[in-house]
Amino acid sequence: MRYKLVVSYDGSCFHGFQRQNNYLSVQEKLEKTLEEILKTPVVIKAASRTDAGVHAYGQVCHFDSPQLVPEKNLKKILNKKLFPSIYIKDVQHVDNTFHARINALKKEYHYFVNIGEFDPTRAKYIHYFHNRIDIEKMKEAMRYICGTHDFKSFSKNHTIKTTVRTIEKFELIQDGDMLEFVIIGNGFMYNMVRIIIALMLKVAEGKFEPIHIKEIIDGCDRHLAPFVAPACGLYLWKVYYESDLVNHETK
Repeated sequence: MRYKLVVSYDGSCFHGFQRQNNYLSVQEKLEKTLEEILKTPVVIKAASRTDAGVHAYGQVCHFDSPQLVPEKNLKKILNKKLFPSIYIKDVQHVDNTFHARINALKKEYHYFVNIGEFDPTRAKYIHYFHNRIDIEKMKEAMRYICGTHDFKSFSKNHTIKTTVRTIEKFELIQDGDMLEFVIIGNGFMYNMVRIIIALMLKVAEGKFEPIHIKEIIDGCDRHLAPFVAPACGLYLWKVYYESDLVNHETK
């Protein structure tokens, strides 16, 4: 039996999603809890290996088990044991062909920046930045990110086959001092979203001009933009599958 989980978690409590030898990860916590419940070994496969400090609102995972547990029952038991750092939003029995990572068509990330007064109680969940910024100039720079490009300048990974990605949407929602970046694409490389956000903030504070973003993309050289925004502001918001797109089109 294959199970699909939609998971949210507080990334500040873990050293990333993927299992680590000497640090607690979301994967380890989930696997140990499921093994305790199901009395069988469990290996979790996730849509995204979020980094240390990165949060999730809609991470998707799957695992196999010979034990058949009703979906509502498993969700209830898991949430009781995982409280308060992890919350299971949904549990589904799915076909064995479903794979959380391979079947994902696109992913949505949100990044939160606050340009107001610092609040230490929220410092693990928002990137605090100064308010001497040009929002309109930053919006101009954001337009260069959308579309299909070779994002080699935005990745530290030197082993992947291709660095070409398509960014379907990149928008900014401002509510007072809170800036919420929304980015949707068919795939993201290691640190790619955080590198993009760091560059946008460099433009906002006048360190770069908007046209420099195009030059950095065209340059295909990581050394052109050696910046990474803090993990605390980043959230894996949603992972899209074929069923999500079909349901959206029929509404």
